[in-house]
Amino acid sequence: MGIRFEKDTILNWINEMGKFLRLLISKWEGQLEDLEPEAIPNGYREFFKKDRDEVLSLSENELIIFASSLEPEQIRPLAQLLMYDGLLNSDKDILKKAKALFEYHMKSSGSFSFEDYDLLGQFDKYLTNG
Repeated sequence: MGIRFEKDTILNWINEMGKFLRLLISKWEGQLEDLEPEAIPNGYREFFKKDRDEVLSLSENELIIFASSLEPEQIRPLAQLLMYDGLLNSDKDILKKAKALFEYHMKSSGSFSFEDYDLLGQFDKYLTNG
């Protein structure tokens, strides 16, 4: 029973995080006019139990240490949240942290994703050209 409960909990978490990320994607793609200013900070608090400022104050290494304390399924969504936070706020420092977290996720999980490799290429382009 305990294993099923934990599995259901992480699946529910992933579903809710997916809904939240779709809002951020819609905003970034210009399909959503308004997004409450508190939406992104609330995302950090609700899904990762940390304040946005606390997460952003972490160095890349500290962020990876924090991410390693999460469930493996939570690391990529945190990287995505950082990415859209950085893109929506035009903040290169946040994007650098998102890139580091995507790289850590791919390395630690052994997963291969064309989408993630494409994102890494976009990060490089955005960070060098701005």
